[in-house]
Amino acid sequence: MRIRQVLTVLMASVLLAGCGETPVARQMSPREEYRAAASQAFFPPDPAEMAESVAVPEGPLNPLTGESGYSESAVGKRPVAVMINNINAALPHRGLSDADILYEVEVEGGITRMLAVFADIDSIPEVGPVRSARHYYTDLVVPYDAIYVHFGGSDPGKAAIKSRGIDNVDGLIYGTTAFSKDTWRAQNRGVEHSYFINGESIRNVSEQRGYTLEGETVGALAISYEKVEPEQKSSGVYVKFTGYTNSEFLYDPETNLYSKMRNGEPHIDENNGETLSFANVLVLSTSITSYDGGILREVALGSGDGWLFTGGGYEEIQWKKGNYDNQFSFTGKDGQPVSGNVGPTFIAIIDQSAASAMQIH
Repeated sequence: MRIRQVLTVLMASVLLAGCGETPVARQMSPREEYRAAASQAFFPPDPAEMAESVAVPEGPLNPLTGESGYSESAVGKRPVAVMINNINAALPHRGLSDADILYEVEVEGGITRMLAVFADIDSIPEVGPVRSARHYYTDLVVPYDAIYVHFGGSDPGKAAIKSRGIDNVDGLIYGTTAFSKDTWRAQNRGVEHSYFINGESIRNVSEQRGYTLEGETVGALAISYEKVEPEQKSSGVYVKFTGYTNSEFLYDPETNLYSKMRNGEPHIDENNGETLSFANVLVLSTSITSYDGGILREVALGSGDGWLFTGGGYEEIQWKKGNYDNQFSFTGKDGQPVSGNVGPTFIAIIDQSAASAMQIH
């Protein structure tokens, strides 16, 4: 999908050609349209023209993924970060295939939660199930200047939201006036696994509360418009978070994307039936310990070792963050900044004890 030549802004008419034979045509999301068009437009580059072929595409670009086709109305607007439940009863998820950045980090009980970051509030489909906040997730939210969507939170999580002045949309306050409740899930899976929200509702609550939607954001990983192909090749990586939860990413050279597996099964978005896929996968090793001696977790976000998987290869990296309002920075072993390919990024934060269980294919 990601090409070495100039990434061209492709007209929607290219995407619609040949669709007449489909009995029921589902409207594609902007990311699906981009991927479909880019795959049709790939041509092997001429080495003699490479120096002239690398260029930033025209038009508004997604500030978190580098993708073209970004809405003019989203330029100069704040992103949104949504707290996602990731226990088995919460499956299947909705809306995660449209996330620009997706984090996964351990919480108590051996499970993980995810944070889905969307650059354009108006492009957010129904997403969820939405779950409660944890304090270290606010460390991930603040650097984006994002509006934080959650459903309640731990005491330290709620305290961090308040002390850090984070604009937030809390399901415990708004309930079904902003969130939609899946009745079947509530009855069969549990109420805590049944609440979803979309961009329109997030915008409405934000405007009611007087949150500004204006602002600039900076992603964690720099994006290159020349295809990034690390020297060390791999077909994917298995990432163990705990004995309960693991993720695996399988590289597809046809699309230049990594398909995500969750506990051995394809990680599916119920909205479109597709497996989640990413252009870049970052695995960051750190110390995850007990918070104040209880079951809650404390995640050290100062600095550490990591790995960047992109373009069918990987590179060992160093990461640094520090204060809660600092964005991550990533460098190679030589100390130089590293870049990823155009497209969404997955960031796994694991305890250093789990790093030995990571398997690079």
